[in-house]
Amino acid sequence: MWPFVEIAGIFIPTYNLSLAAGVLLGAVVIFFSARRKRIILRFFADNFLWFLLVTFFTARLVEILLHNYSLLDFPFFWAENGGFDFFGGAIGFLILLAILAQKYNENFFTWLDIVALAAAPVLTLHHLGTFLAGSNYGLPTNLPWGVVFTNSDSAVITTLPIHPVQIYSAILILAFFIAAVVIFKKTNQSGKTGGFLLLTFSLGYFCLDFLRGDSAVVFGALRASQYFALGLAFVATTLVFKMKFSASEARVGEIHIPPLR
Repeated sequence: MWPFVEIAGIFIPTYNLSLAAGVLLGAVVIFFSARRKRIILRFFADNFLWFLLVTFFTARLVEILLHNYSLLDFPFFWAENGGFDFFGGAIGFLILLAILAQKYNENFFTWLDIVALAAAPVLTLHHLGTFLAGSNYGLPTNLPWGVVFTNSDSAVITTLPIHPVQIYSAILILAFFIAAVVIFKKTNQSGKTGGFLLLTFSLGYFCLDFLRGDSAVVFGALRASQYFALGLAFVATTLVFKMKFSASEARVGEIHIPPLR
C-alpha cells in the first residue's frame, strides 16, 4: 500500500497522518457532544494530562506484555516493537475516569458517553492507517476483495491475497459510531451510549481477531487480545447493569406531586 507520503521532500508515515486526523476528529466530537449535553469541559481539560499519561502508560505496558517485548523497550514508541494496545489503554482510562469522577463529584456515565464517542473516529482512522502501513494484517483468503502488500516499505509483504481485516475494523467501528450518535441524540440516560460502544467495540474486536494473521501471543485457541476483549466486554456489561440500577433508584426516589385542581 502506501506506508509513506512525500510532503515537501519529507517522507511522513501515512499511519501517523491518519492517527493525527483521527485525534482531531475526536476532539471535535468531544466539543460538540459536550455542548449538546450542556457539559462544561473543565473537568476533562484540567485532568487531560493525567488521562493522556495513564492511557498511554497502560496501553504501552499491555502491548509489551502481549508481544513478549522487554520492559527495557517501554519508552521507545518509535522502534520496531513500538505500539500501543487499545484494551490496555481503555482499561487504564476507565479506572482513572472512575477515580477522578468520584473525587470531583462528576457523573462517570456522562463522561463515558462523551469519551467513547470521541474514541470511535480515532479508532476508525487508526485502522485505515494500519491498512496503508501494512500492519495488523489478516489471514490468506480466496475472497474477491483479498489484498496483497507488495510495497517494500510495508510492515508485511505478501504474494497471496489476505483479509483486509483493518478495513473490516474501520467499517465496523464507523457503523457502531453512527448507531451510537443516534442513541446519544435520542436518549437522556447517561451511560447508554458509552456502554453500547464499549460492548460493541469489545465483541467486534473479539470476532475480527479470528481473521488476524499477524503474530501474537496465543493462549489455547484464542489470541491474548481476545481475552482482553472479553474482559472489557464484561466490564461494559457490568457498567450497563450499574447504570440501569442507578436509573431505577433515581426513579424510585422521585416524589410524585399530584397536579393542582
